[in-house]
Amino acid sequence: MSSTRTARISLLQLPAFALEDAEASLAHTLRRIDETVATERPDLIALPEVTYPAYLLGTRDLSNCNVLSPADAATRFADKARQHGVYIAVGLALDVPGGGYANGALLFGRDGAIVGRYDKSFLFHFDTRWFTAGDAYPVFETDFGRIGMLICADGRLPEIARSLALNGAQLILDLTAWVSGARRPEDLSTSQVEFLMPTRAAENGVWVACCDKFGVEADSIVYAGRSRFINPAGETVAALGPNEDAVLTYDVPLADATPRVTRRPELYDVLSHPTESLAVTRQMDEPFVMSQNEHRIAVAQITMPATGAEFLVAARRHVERQALMDADIVVFPATPSRLRGAYERDVVLAGVEAIARATGVCVAFTVSEPDADGWRAMYLVGPRGVIAKHRQTHKPPGPRFETMPMGDDVSPVVDTPVGRVGLMVAAEGFVPEVPRSLMLRGAEFILWCGDDPGTPMMQTVARCRAEENRVFVACASAPTPHGATMVVDPNGRVLAQALEGRELCVAADVNRALSHIKQRAPGTDIVRDRQPATYGAITRTLTVAPA
Repeated sequence: MSSTRTARISLLQLPAFALEDAEASLAHTLRRIDETVATERPDLIALPEVTYPAYLLGTRDLSNCNVLSPADAATRFADKARQHGVYIAVGLALDVPGGGYANGALLFGRDGAIVGRYDKSFLFHFDTRWFTAGDAYPVFETDFGRIGMLICADGRLPEIARSLALNGAQLILDLTAWVSGARRPEDLSTSQVEFLMPTRAAENGVWVACCDKFGVEADSIVYAGRSRFINPAGETVAALGPNEDAVLTYDVPLADATPRVTRRPELYDVLSHPTESLAVTRQMDEPFVMSQNEHRIAVAQITMPATGAEFLVAARRHVERQALMDADIVVFPATPSRLRGAYERDVVLAGVEAIARATGVCVAFTVSEPDADGWRAMYLVGPRGVIAKHRQTHKPPGPRFETMPMGDDVSPVVDTPVGRVGLMVAAEGFVPEVPRSLMLRGAEFILWCGDDPGTPMMQTVARCRAEENRVFVACASAPTPHGATMVVDPNGRVLAQALEGRELCVAADVNRALSHIKQRAPGTDIVRDRQPATYGAITRTLTVAPA
């Protein structure tokens, strides 16, 4: 691992300008660069998505729009980098071979030379009318560390930030134009601020710096502002408000990215499969009657009892009550590994099968297998017996978990009364490839038997997993401050959530139809717009040559 170096980064949160005001926009931006250098003395200045000429182009030909050509616009920023001896990362409309434009980002070195270019890969909404998507995730060397860049909606696909981190990025710059909406400017926000970008930082163990616009462009596009620095734990350490024409500067200690949970690329093969071959692609156009797909999922927030016998008593109580309220599935937290000797698998499994048979409710829970290694397995049991079983496949790094046994099979996706369900245990939820794989293999619901993650990120991650995959997530954990017992819909909205510190069961009505809507905006589809051929860094298994 490389030694930590500190980089002074300044984010320029700029006011929105329409295309017809591009000249005023450029003058304002260049003046702000001068002021920032004078007051902040940064190593790098970052500016938002399509800082010039504007986000809403409205045309595939800018030559008649009274704006600088992409090459001439780039020269203006190169001159500023050279003048001040500072790195500048800026979002621009850039030429692409064969005509048209990319929604791109250029990184200029202290000498004004182009260090690197990134083209937005996941085009959002009307982006596709005049921009061509990029297909690579490069990382650029600077004199203070390695920089990766993504642009706005790129943060919605976990594969993009993951690829940057695996390619060596020690800092990910998000040059963005977060579209928002609210009655009052102070209420403007976005899912990217609330849970997507914090999760990107935490799951990859990397610094993320997001630079946004604010205000209104073309009397129609409202920006959220809220530029921010997010540390590798997913914590926002510095941020601007939604309506500030200001600079945000932070001294970022750069080191190699350290994923929160140890990856297992051999289990992620489906991420590279052609889109047309995926189970989710086949089912997206599947016809069904919405009114026949209304169901109810419950999640139990309990401290797992000291013995399996005590768990069966608690499970029966909660499941019987939820059966009275028409629940189809009840999810319980993961049983701590330290209790594996007190939970005899055959006895607990038989007891849960009896509960499911008596109530007609499916039950998701974990128990350790009765072998020498004590594998932790998640079971989904229905009135007719075991529906699915999944051995936990991922664990946190470090000596504490070194001897923890791991399964070698991907989690199953199975049919249940509510729809197609995928299973996820504990640390697996913090690995974006796990829920992504479940969704691509057809899961409409992900049941997450969680344990205490030790940080308050579980709620954030649960919402992210639901929104980025457009599926329902039902997770259960202990009643600790860091747990998350909740049901989340495919938009990342919390449908039901347990009170902190209380042992109780909460439930929400769900309809699998919502998980079939994979469009995030008109012309933007989280399945069909993925680029699986570019995800080699994620699915590549590193091998060590023998000594």
